[in-house]
Amino acid sequence: MIKRKVIILGSTGSIGTTCLNAIRNGSLYGEVTGLVARSSKDSLSELAKEFNCPYFINDNSNKLKEFLSSLDGDIVLNGIAGAPGLEASLIALNCGFDLALANKESIVMGGDFILNEAKRLNRKIIPVDSEHSAIYNLIKAHNKIHSVVITASGGPFYQKKNLDNVTVEEAINHPTWKMGKKISIDSATLANKGLEVIEAGFLFNLSPKDIEVTIHRQSVIHSMIRLDNGAVYAQLSPPDMTLPIVGAVNDEVNPLYNVVKPLSFEDLTLTFKKWDEEEFPLLALAYKALEQKGSYPIAFNAANEVAVGLFIDHKIKFTSIANITKEVLMHDFSTTCNSFEEIMYQDQRARAIALKGF
Repeated sequence: MIKRKVIILGSTGSIGTTCLNAIRNGSLYGEVTGLVARSSKDSLSELAKEFNCPYFINDNSNKLKEFLSSLDGDIVLNGIAGAPGLEASLIALNCGFDLALANKESIVMGGDFILNEAKRLNRKIIPVDSEHSAIYNLIKAHNKIHSVVITASGGPFYQKKNLDNVTVEEAINHPTWKMGKKISIDSATLANKGLEVIEAGFLFNLSPKDIEVTIHRQSVIHSMIRLDNGAVYAQLSPPDMTLPIVGAVNDEVNPLYNVVKPLSFEDLTLTFKKWDEEEFPLLALAYKALEQKGSYPIAFNAANEVAVGLFIDHKIKFTSIANITKEVLMHDFSTTCNSFEEIMYQDQRARAIALKGF
């Protein structure tokens, strides 16, 4: 057994906490060699003492690069939430680390640019999202695929009408997963699934027509692949992020045992339903953004982040999240970005448009 040296970005969030728990209980044979968070200094300091490693409050990208450059590690786990995760991913790659990537915005915003950077630097990007982790491992097992199927729980408001007066507390009450506030709201609107569609398009070089989404309330099947011969293969496991996190950080170095509770088929019901464009307009907008490419995926992410923030601050209705995002995407975002600076320019431009009137 080889102990994996892992550096965790977003150490106090749900992804970081899950990884640390896996190391504590032995699911992941690993050693923490660095901890990073944007806040929660006291919690970070306590974790650093427990795992006997240095830590850093990420308030400066130049200092983050210095910090990561000083560390010994096999892989960086990026669990940072939102757009700030992109720069951290690029810094980690340029510091010579492989990347276990839970920050979907890195791919949604970075697109081909970050994937080409990883190739140039001869670094791996291993997806941590349960859906993309499943696809990643299914493709490794079956090599050539025809298309993929990504599952969605449907969130707390599936098939419910009149959502104008939905509260923040209701929106974050996800029926299956325990997550942060922003991603929980994204799951309620299916913007999260839209981001995953865009991410899958870039990660696996798929066109929008080759990415299906199906409503699967049980969250047991995380993704499926279709082969040219008509066969469908799926990855099933309990809704627990420990498995994709441990799998990505371990990267097939050590055998894994009992990472999650084995799935029981004694009383298991699996259902699938077609998603409705009227019910989930943000998912439809994401498909269009992926089809258009250019900077449209960047604009989709930025507009949604701004709108979700306004909803959390009680400045707009839940249903206005999709309206604001749609309005932003009506502008011209056809420019293809070839640098981090160009990406951030388009990101800020989209945010400024979204914030007009607030």
